[in-house]
Amino acid sequence: MATIIDRAQAQNLIQQFQAENSAAGGPNLLTTDGNFLNGFFVDADCVNAIMASDPNIAGIHVYFAKHPLYDGQPGRYYTIMIMGSEINTAPGAATPYVSNGDVFDTNPPCPPYCCNLG
Repeated sequence: MATIIDRAQAQNLIQQFQAENSAAGGPNLLTTDGNFLNGFFVDADCVNAIMASDPNIAGIHVYFAKHPLYDGQPGRYYTIMIMGSEINTAPGAATPYVSNGDVFDTNPPCPPYCCNLG
């Protein structure tokens, strides 16, 4: 699944996304403050709550979603929704994972909740 990436390469790839997002013709994803969206901050309490909610959690799914403040409205204002997922053992399951627990949304955006890599 996920792998560890070299920090310098990670920073370079983050910078490429930021340049492409803010470029003319780019996705131009925005924070609710109107800044170009670079990422999100997921606090440890959220991750810990997900992991503690079910001993069968295999991992965490992260989905892009319309920001709730802009539900049904135009504009490129997005958030991420985070949930724990477990392996789907149903015969002939349409998806490899299933999520039945709490869904966390409106994680703080970067900017302003950024770190030194981005």
